Amino acid sequence: MNFKKSIAAIAATAITAASLSAVASAELTLDGAKQDANGMDIVCANANAWMPIAYNNGERNETVLADKNKAIVDNGIDWTQVKSVEVQFHVVEGTEEEWDAENCMGGAIVVSSNANGDSSHNWPAKEFYGVNDEDLEFTAAPEKELQANKVSAYTYKIVCPVDDTNSVVPNAQMVQIAVQDYANAVWWQCAIEYMAVKDASGNALFVWTGAAPRADYTGAAAPTAASASAPAAAEEDTAPATVTGNVDAATDSSKGSPDTGIADVAAVAGVAVLAAGAFVVAKKRK
Repeated sequence: MNFKKSIAAIAATAITAASLSAVASAELTLDGAKQDANGMDIVCANANAWMPIAYNNGERNETVLADKNKAIVDNGIDWTQVKSVEVQFHVVEGTEEEWDAENCMGGAIVVSSNANGDSSHNWPAKEFYGVNDEDLEFTAAPEKELQANKVSAYTYKIVCPVDDTNSVVPNAQMVQIAVQDYANAVWWQCAIEYMAVKDASGNALFVWTGAAPRADYTGAAAPTAASASAPAAAEEDTAPATVTGNVDAATDSSKGSPDTGIADVAAVAGVAVLAAGAFVVAKKRK
């Protein structure tokens, strides 16, 4: 499947919300999707996004339809101290053949927070397009703020800085952090291995895990969170790891973008950008 076919397929899905819901398969796997003992979402995962609920005091569950099934979460962390988000993902074994420069994943890392009367940091996205992989002669779009760099065969890491544009607002009611995929590809799959939030010193404050690394992985182990012993975190870690309810929620026009509580802007805008030909990934020539 070449890039022209990719754009044609994506453009077709962008015509109507109904056609968006007709995408046949998932690009992001559901590894790591999680609910608490009451069936409330802790880590939301679907074809378009992988999103932990970092903090939720429950106030928005009563007022925002898209937040009604999100778990009450408090891991005892001062989220205003987060200075970076690290995400590692890999191409699922058996789908590497279609993983090429024209088809590489593009999307965003989002640190979204809301307080009563303050939506200034609702869904601020820092984007990446493609991956840097010298062995495969792939080069990510250099103009994008984030870069996905190779750490092992078909395994990549993105480090997203947290600054004034995407920091957590004071007195937040909810904090959610997402890996968003714009490609919506169906001929290969990627799996999120972990997401780690770190402070100014590079210490991991919290780590969410997803898929196990590939069998041929040779990189470093996932970070260990210093705060992992917090009572709330321990309770979540022992909760059943079940897949969240509607994995097609991101493409349902009656809902917000992947469980974010905002309108269809992020999911549909991402597809529209691709359909317009803005997803440019260069393939290095020797």
